[in-house]
Amino acid sequence: MVMINRNIDDPMTFFFWEVDEIVVIAATIFIGIIINMLFALGIVGIVCAYILRKIKKNSSEGVMIHFLYWHGFIPLRNCPKSYIRELSE
Repeated sequence: MVMINRNIDDPMTFFFWEVDEIVVIAATIFIGIIINMLFALGIVGIVCAYILRKIKKNSSEGVMIHFLYWHGFIPLRNCPKSYIRELSE
């Protein structure tokens, strides 16, 4: 049986987590495997995913894109570089 989202704009989910939360959990578990602390970093990943869900719930829709732009992870077209804080004419 395939689960179909009610709305076309619903984010993709895996069990009850959204994809970006799964990425956080998977990344911390991967790092935990590498440094041989799987259980501890698995718990840290779940806590970080919980915090991420709270931030997304209490913020506007594009908060993650704005966060990534502000800290220089992604460029936005037709926008100045994120490290330029004051625009001069």
